[in-house]
Order: sequence, then C-alpha cells, then structure tokens
Amino acid sequence: MREVRMRILIVDDESELIKLYRDILTKFGYSVDFALNGEEAVKSYEKAYNKGERFDCVIMDYRMPTKDGLEAMREILKLDKIGKIIFASADDSIEKEALKLGAKAFLKKPFGIDTLIGALRA
Repeated sequence: MREVRMRILIVDDESELIKLYRDILTKFGYSVDFALNGEEAVKSYEKAYNKGERFDCVIMDYRMPTKDGLEAMREILKLDKIGKIIFASADDSIEKEALKLGAKAFLKKPFGIDTLIGALRA
C-alpha cells in the first residue's frame, strides 16, 4: 500500500521563502503547492476542495497584495470548516485575531524547521 503524503498549501508573497518552505517540506515527505497572495490561495483551495483533493494544511502569511491572510483564511474556513491553517507572520499584532478566527497555530517569523514541522504534525 502506498503512503499518502500530506498536502500543504503555502501562501506567501515572497517567492524565495516559498522555495525554502518547499525544499524543506518535500524533504520531510510533504506534497507542496503554493500561492503568492490570498486571492490565489482561496482559488487554489476551492479548486482542490471541489475536486475532493483538499489540502491537509495551509501555511498562511498575513501581509500580501490583493487579499491579506486573515481575509483569505475567513474565506477558506467558510468553505471548509475543518480546514487546518497555520499562520506564519512577523506581525505578531494579529496573533490573537488569527487564532480567534480559526488558525490552529501562529508561528512568528523567523522560526525554525522543528517549530514548523511540529505545528504541521499537531
């Protein structure tokens, strides 16, 4: 029987950071997709969800063009009430709001690999 890999959607407007996340997470056996802003994230999540291929977790930045992370998270959780979203942001002023809206964890950038993997496995 084939092992099912956890599907992760990384949402961040910094392409170098996305590449770093992707490289690390694929080495840990995760399947990784990405979106460069909140609007792309909602579209990607909705498309996968409607095909029955939902993401197991979303790693969401806050400050992005088009649609910020809080707004994108609201829309994703409206579609999928059991969606797992981990907020990853240098802006800790939104931590309480992110958790109140449904984020499963808040990681303050910069954070270590162990912190990220621990949040994904929680």
